[in-house]
Amino acid sequence: MRFCATCAFGFEAMVKNECQTLGFELTGGENGKVFFDGDFETMMQANLSLRTAEHVYLVLKEEKITTFDALFDLIKAVDFRAFIRPEGQFIVNAKSHKSTLFSLRDIQKITKKAWIENLKHTFDETTFLEKGPQYNLLIVIDNDQCSVLLDTSGDALHKRGYRENQGKAPLKETLAAALIMQSFYRADRILIDPFCGSGTIAIEAALMAKNIAPNINRSFAFEAFKRFDHKLFKNLKRQYLKAIKQDEPVKIIASDIDPKMVEMAKDNAFNAGVDDAIHFKVSDFKYMDYTLPYAIVITNPPYGQRLEEEKNLKPLYEDLGKVIKKHPDNSYYIFTSFMGFEKTIGNYADKTRVLFNGRIKSRLYQYFGPKPPV
Repeated sequence: MRFCATCAFGFEAMVKNECQTLGFELTGGENGKVFFDGDFETMMQANLSLRTAEHVYLVLKEEKITTFDALFDLIKAVDFRAFIRPEGQFIVNAKSHKSTLFSLRDIQKITKKAWIENLKHTFDETTFLEKGPQYNLLIVIDNDQCSVLLDTSGDALHKRGYRENQGKAPLKETLAAALIMQSFYRADRILIDPFCGSGTIAIEAALMAKNIAPNINRSFAFEAFKRFDHKLFKNLKRQYLKAIKQDEPVKIIASDIDPKMVEMAKDNAFNAGVDDAIHFKVSDFKYMDYTLPYAIVITNPPYGQRLEEEKNLKPLYEDLGKVIKKHPDNSYYIFTSFMGFEKTIGNYADKTRVLFNGRIKSRLYQYFGPKPPV
């Protein structure tokens, strides 16, 4: 079977590296997609383990089409017997780019009609009440190449299940994981987030340090598949639980000036099972202890959406620049869309990387401190 892990633009290399680490057989990639081959166990592992992917899809068919008749025939020819139950709800989404078929509404309509005809023949049924589990089909047509994708994840994979509460502008868990992956962080180094908000960066770092699968505590769409192997899934989750490094001496410090956010972050860390690895405190970022040896500072400070808001935040960024200059032995990873960041703090980054926070184009400014002695 062929699978497609989707991700935010710019995350492809990280998803690819994750797949390689898991031992998956990579078969290609493009913007926002990484392809790999495997079996049902591979599908389960991908959903449980991938930290920077948003969905894992099963690729059912791939074919070049230019007419709605061809689309209808393509969907009608798909073999759904291993996956679909007749009592399910059948949901169709569509994307089209530079293709003859461009009306998403019509693509969805024709696909749904062909899908129902397919199921009538497969299950020898005439009526489908659609009151059971959801099955989500994604039709992607790119330059007339049509891919029929069945969602195995359900809710997007950034929804780990631990964040019951969040602030006004929270980072997605997948984005927080990506920021950490771009850093030198590892379990034996100190991590500091002085603008922790609801705690996502600190929690994702703790999950990595303790080798906790990010999605171990949530459910997936594949659990409603007709040939879902409950025993295999249970055994796989048991292996992941045994692999957790319960006694790993992790030191993560997370703070925020807002006491309500700190309490929220504590609750989220408890839900994720990593509250023992994170020291939360209420503090202005200027007064945090940055003298800890070879610390890794990863943070997402506030930034404005309007020019006037940016002006109001300028003093904050000037103070952040002073922190970086005063403590050069640390490494700093500052993720922000604040315009003129480097000029404002008076320090040019060693490296920058463009990443999107939702639809907001942002940059990860990386300042490399010295490596700790071996």
